[in-house]
Amino acid sequence: MDEKKQTAAAGIERTPESESIDESEGVQSAAARYNEAVAAREVLRLGKEEKLKRLRWSVAVRYIMITVVCLISLLCYEFGFQFDLIGILIAATIAFIFNLTSSLVYSTIYYPKFWPYIGIFLDMIIISVIVHATGGIESVFLPLYILQLVGTNVHFSRIAGPLNLVFGGIVFTTIVVLEYRGILPHNAVGVLRETLYRNETYLFAVSITTLCLMGISTYRSGYVVRSLGTVEDELLKANQELARLNKIYSKVNRRLKEVDQMKTEFISVASHQMRTPLSATKWVLKMILDGDLGPLNDQQREMIGKGYETNERMIFLINDLLNVSRIEEGRFQYRFVHMSLEEVIESVRQEMMNVYAKRNIKLVYHKSGEPLPRVNIDPQKIHLVIQNLLDNAVKYTQSGGKVTTTLWAEENRVVCSIADNGVGIPPSQQGRIFSKFFRADNVIRMQTDGSGLGLFIVKNIIEKHRGEVWFESAEGKGTTFFFSLPIQQAENRGSSFEHFIKSM
Repeated sequence: MDEKKQTAAAGIERTPESESIDESEGVQSAAARYNEAVAAREVLRLGKEEKLKRLRWSVAVRYIMITVVCLISLLCYEFGFQFDLIGILIAATIAFIFNLTSSLVYSTIYYPKFWPYIGIFLDMIIISVIVHATGGIESVFLPLYILQLVGTNVHFSRIAGPLNLVFGGIVFTTIVVLEYRGILPHNAVGVLRETLYRNETYLFAVSITTLCLMGISTYRSGYVVRSLGTVEDELLKANQELARLNKIYSKVNRRLKEVDQMKTEFISVASHQMRTPLSATKWVLKMILDGDLGPLNDQQREMIGKGYETNERMIFLINDLLNVSRIEEGRFQYRFVHMSLEEVIESVRQEMMNVYAKRNIKLVYHKSGEPLPRVNIDPQKIHLVIQNLLDNAVKYTQSGGKVTTTLWAEENRVVCSIADNGVGIPPSQQGRIFSKFFRADNVIRMQTDGSGLGLFIVKNIIEKHRGEVWFESAEGKGTTFFFSLPIQQAENRGSSFEHFIKSM
């Protein structure tokens, strides 16, 4: 009520149409917000799926590492390294059990919050146990610390890497110090001096080197992961921008379709309204020319004849507009019969002989030497195709020129060509020749009247007959239009309704 009072006070009258528009815009706005929310949820879902994929991959990596550590330990033991195989086996068993549990946890669709962090700290403890069991500061498995830190940066959050570095550094340093102090028993490797773990210089050098490499690996791998994350964020923003532009494009495209539909409906209604008075005018002028309303002198007959021809061109234009409207609305119905194409060509030729004679243009027809197979066609629609092509040929051929129609069969189709030696089509405009309302620049200067719809109609009719239409043209030399129709067995398709009944 308040909104209505405000609009009334502003002097704006709210009509049912404006309220309907407002309601439609409100629905579209709500739909847009809903789509944005769905897109946001989809992004979050994809992010969680990607994290789960990384966690599942970490499980596979852990299985590989367990296998590699066990194999290397056994191999080293065979070569005289006195490793604590029981300690290694216990660590590998704990890792294996934890991995099985992780597989079950990561098999769900939900992202676990705390379990991955338990895993990375447990991995660091297991690595430390393996290092202790294989000689402590002398262990060949010290690089596992670096591998663990790199994997943590790749698979987990940014904070996980530094936390694991601090935790791993503390555990490693604790093992070294406890072994040095004798609090934790040292597992001698066997092939090295037993007192090496008590050598302070060696101890300091190896410890500092290992801790520095752990820190550098954490920083560098973290930097790479952050860089990749930045790229992912940029790609995500670009994807969101593309989605936004796609929405705008879809909205504009939908609006253009609505406008095009309104245009088609307007043309259809206007054409119907104009055809009735034009038809009445045609018959009145025809009666006058035939002398039904009294004799005419030569000047009167010439003027009325020009009016009759102009009226005919208008009717022809209106028919083209109606045909285009029916094509776009899917109401251009076909009634197919099995017959010879020659009959239709001959019929159109007879109708247009007078037009060609008035323009002093020779109309030639080359028939095939052998009987041509029949084809499934709608005679009225193919009549319109040939009429449009011959009409274009006579319009754009100079007086004294020639138009040649040729019909022949090849492989599984019948081909018809209509060639003229007229003005031709400019190469730069040949790609648009079958578009609606298109007329080449050179023919506009030559013939001011014309709708540019004839070839659009021709193409649609031939394609509905499962045929093809194409042309060859050289500006200043002429144009040849071709169309082909497939040779099929006799099939009377009838109307769309009859075809539907047959399919039942």
